[in-house]
Amino acid sequence: MSANASISDWTAEMRGSLAGLLLVCSAISLPATGYVMEEITLCTYGDDKQGNITFYFRIAFNHQPVLGYDNHEKMFFPYQSIPQMNEVVKKFTTEFNTKPDMLNYVTSEEKRCKDEKKTFWNDTVERRVKPSMELFFPEQFAGEALPVLICHVWGFYPQNIVVTWIKNENTVLRNETQAVRSGDWTYQVFTKLDLRGSLPEDNYTCFVEHPSLDEPMMKTWKAGLTSVQIVKISVSAVVFGLGLITLIAGVLCLKNAKRSSYIPIPGYNDVQ
Repeated sequence: MSANASISDWTAEMRGSLAGLLLVCSAISLPATGYVMEEITLCTYGDDKQGNITFYFRIAFNHQPVLGYDNHEKMFFPYQSIPQMNEVVKKFTTEFNTKPDMLNYVTSEEKRCKDEKKTFWNDTVERRVKPSMELFFPEQFAGEALPVLICHVWGFYPQNIVVTWIKNENTVLRNETQAVRSGDWTYQVFTKLDLRGSLPEDNYTCFVEHPSLDEPMMKTWKAGLTSVQIVKISVSAVVFGLGLITLIAGVLCLKNAKRSSYIPIPGYNDVQ
């Protein structure tokens, strides 16, 4: 049998003995009809790669902690949550602290917690997803009648992003923003620029910087007709052209009809 298996068997036996004694004490001292024993191992992670890991180990009876582990002092300690069980818990606290197997077991659980943190950071927190972007001029945005230019950036991770508006090579607005969640573990952001006072020759660029990008992304828009306006004008021109052709064809048909119509010659019937 391996050493790890021996430790596992011993710690399981010790925890089983503790559970048995607690159940006996509770049956004698507490007016309850059901009992729940829990062994809780918990890891919490901080917000940086360097550490900030907190490891918790405790044994609870009916959701009340009775015995815990101090990962700074490397020792077990009793809770005073259930007075009727204090003597039993103190006994097992001393047993756990004097026997190296139980301490080794909890230390190994703490190490597993730290090892799993590396995978957590590499696969989740430190992942990079490149954004997509679109620059457009809507007829109306969020009920506003004012002319605005919209830069929509979406599908990126992590959250921090910088969106800069550039007019004719001059920065007019720089927005370092905390974007909003999209619901699929990515983020998105809408930024708008007021276009009142813009001239036909003005150029506007949306400039995006994000940790996932080797180089910034950018798109440029020039003042003028929008695609919707171009479509409307094109359709109107086609309709006008068809109407004009129909009008010309009608006039020509009318003229041809007049030329080919029968006109009586005065006195022709008298000669006959």
